[in-house]
Amino acid sequence: MGKDNRSTEEKIFRAAMTEFIDKGRHGARMQEIADRAEINKAMLHYYFRNKEQLYSHVFQTVFLKVFGSLHHLFEQEMPFSVSLRLFIDGYIDLIKSNPKIPAFIMRELSEGGEVIRALIPRLVKAEQFMLPGLFMRRAGEAMEKGEIRRVDPLQLLMTVIGAGVYFFLAEPMVKGVMETTGAYDRERFLQERKKHIYDIIINGIKS
Repeated sequence: MGKDNRSTEEKIFRAAMTEFIDKGRHGARMQEIADRAEINKAMLHYYFRNKEQLYSHVFQTVFLKVFGSLHHLFEQEMPFSVSLRLFIDGYIDLIKSNPKIPAFIMRELSEGGEVIRALIPRLVKAEQFMLPGLFMRRAGEAMEKGEIRRVDPLQLLMTVIGAGVYFFLAEPMVKGVMETTGAYDRERFLQERKKHIYDIIINGIKS
């Protein structure tokens, strides 16, 4: 794929994400996406036949960016606590670099999650969605070794994911609260957030 094609696809991706966040999958319009991407509608249809195909492409790209890029941390031979700390740090950094992702995923979930329910089985079958299985396997091994106490691995993963993403969904509220008591240093707060999440979770599960 040439550089110009990659540039056009990136513009479409960003424009589509913004449109889908603002108006949802059902309310978004291909013409509006084309306008945001500064291309004509015919070119948009050249890349994506219809809105449903475009939405599925954007959602799959976003989903794999979040859940498909950090699974390697649970493939390496290291203590579970180290993998967990690296995952929390990497997860928060990833979302910080892609700030629209949480709102996009939450919009899909708020509309019933139809696309994500269809997507996950396909990704699992294609071995593109490895994080949950790897995380739970490594957590189970850590329990067997006595590194951590016995907990439900899926509940543990959901706690980590939820704790990491919440700040980005609630930042206007967090910022407002912090500004009433002093200056708001976003970068410092995020670094402290990483440490706090890890400390709370590891102290809750350690043997």
